[in-house]
Amino acid sequence: MTGQLFRVELRRMARHPLVWGMAALVLAVQLHLSRDQQPDRTVDPVHAAGIAACLAGALLVVASLAVSRDGRHRMPELLAGLPGRAEVRTRAVLFAAIVVSVVGQALVVGGYLLVRALSGPAGGRLDVFEPLTALGVGALAATLGVAVGRWFRWLIAGPVVVAGLGLLIFFNTNPGTWWLPVMQTHWMDWPDRPTGPHLVYVLALAVLAGLVALLRHGRRSVTLVAAVVALAVAVPAGATAAAVRPVALFPTGRTLTIDDVDTRVREKYFGRDAYRCERREGVRYCALSDYASWIPLWAGVVAPIVRAVPPGARDRVPLVKQYTSTWWYTDEDRVAIAPMAWGASDQRKLLAQSVALDIIDDFDNACDARGQARIVVALWLMGQASAMALPQETLNMDGRTAVRSLIDYGDSEIGYAKLLLQSSGARERVWANWDTLMRPATTVEQALALLGLPQRYPITKPKGTPCR
Repeated sequence: MTGQLFRVELRRMARHPLVWGMAALVLAVQLHLSRDQQPDRTVDPVHAAGIAACLAGALLVVASLAVSRDGRHRMPELLAGLPGRAEVRTRAVLFAAIVVSVVGQALVVGGYLLVRALSGPAGGRLDVFEPLTALGVGALAATLGVAVGRWFRWLIAGPVVVAGLGLLIFFNTNPGTWWLPVMQTHWMDWPDRPTGPHLVYVLALAVLAGLVALLRHGRRSVTLVAAVVALAVAVPAGATAAAVRPVALFPTGRTLTIDDVDTRVREKYFGRDAYRCERREGVRYCALSDYASWIPLWAGVVAPIVRAVPPGARDRVPLVKQYTSTWWYTDEDRVAIAPMAWGASDQRKLLAQSVALDIIDDFDNACDARGQARIVVALWLMGQASAMALPQETLNMDGRTAVRSLIDYGDSEIGYAKLLLQSSGARERVWANWDTLMRPATTVEQALALLGLPQRYPITKPKGTPCR
């Protein structure tokens, strides 16, 4: 009897429009949100598990409606003459909901991670417990939905539980709240998450919820003992995960040192083997060990800039080095920044701008370069590889940290750099007059004749401390 009911409930649940509709929506939304970012094995599974919680919520509602079906619309009278009892129907819905939920989560999370893996070189390091936790959350949603539907027969009960859990999960920004089934706050350069104990915690909760659903039909000793065992596993596992201290973010109001870096990641990002370096077309690139596969992508931005520099001046090209946004406590001289994330327009602009400005001068402090010919050349170099950064534009490094150039310039310099990009023979004229153009005293007005450009925009003057 249970097997036949299980197959019936499995077919009904697998065909439910809310299940496959939510699965398609969740997958499409997550792919859209990550469309302009290079795959990162550290954070992609976390994002996938977070968004897949929406599918788990839908399955919770479907399971609660399915198991409470026999208590609505005079169904008790119709079922009274059948040999199957309520407990048999509960088991059938419970097993069917678990199968559909786990398979649905696997398809969504696995499909997303597969698409990301095929999207190009991936950085970061995969924690296998992250996608497994998404499956565990699916099982928890299924069993919790059955328990809610059995103990509370109102149609609104399932949606209310989903709404409450959703608010707790998606509005929680505390990186240490591991008592929740999903912990979606994480960054690629934070310490490892306690994913193992948390997975055990989620699975124990799923078992406990299923047993609570069965307890609605009587307090059998086996079920009670199993529920106590599940609770005995869930509590210490949850406590173990919750006891892991959150990431120790930098203090403010004083100079930062290596001692301020969280000890759990200090060796990883500042140790002897933290970086992998290689040289391409005369430029040295240093990536954090888990992100060395991105070096060719950075070289795709830097190489066109280097080729636009006269051969005799290419020793001015800086080292390209990846920085972590969380533990960025010091600046090095002659280093262009490669951020922790890659793929978006802002990240390409940031690297191109950093390389171009370092080539024209080693600026130590913030200053105003309005009216200087060399800033036009720097913007022209930047334009070889990316869109130019607009004056005062703040560039998004990795989705959490944004920076802007310390060097100020105006719309006029942008305008002349664009004219130079459109001018035939621009490279030859820049190379022929490189030394003159690089002098801080050479103005944009003086450079126009050297570059063969018409005077189309007003020449601006510095508003702050001029660059020297």
